[in-house]
Amino acid sequence: MVIELAKFRLTPGKAGAFLNAIDEAAPLLQGAAGYRGHSVGLGVEDPGTATLIVAWRSHADHVVRFEPSEAHQALIDSLDGLYEGDIDVLHVDAEVPQPPAAPQA
Repeated sequence: MVIELAKFRLTPGKAGAFLNAIDEAAPLLQGAAGYRGHSVGLGVEDPGTATLIVAWRSHADHVVRFEPSEAHQALIDSLDGLYEGDIDVLHVDAEVPQPPAAPQA
């Protein structure tokens, strides 16, 4: 599994509108091949930022399949005017955490 972390610098006064736009655009993500789930939140240290966290089956599902799609363009278009500058995107290779091993007797 790959986790996408997309950090946005929000347009001042647009945090609520940004969060609403992400909620309304959720079906665009949910219909994508390899989509596993998402969350979005405002920065704690810097509330002028928001991070969209998306779990993908693979890096290719995000970069090769979703990014060139009409759904991705519609997602970006739905956020027009709600953020400034470039989106800072990072991908993390993440495996499902395993429970700790039982102590040896």
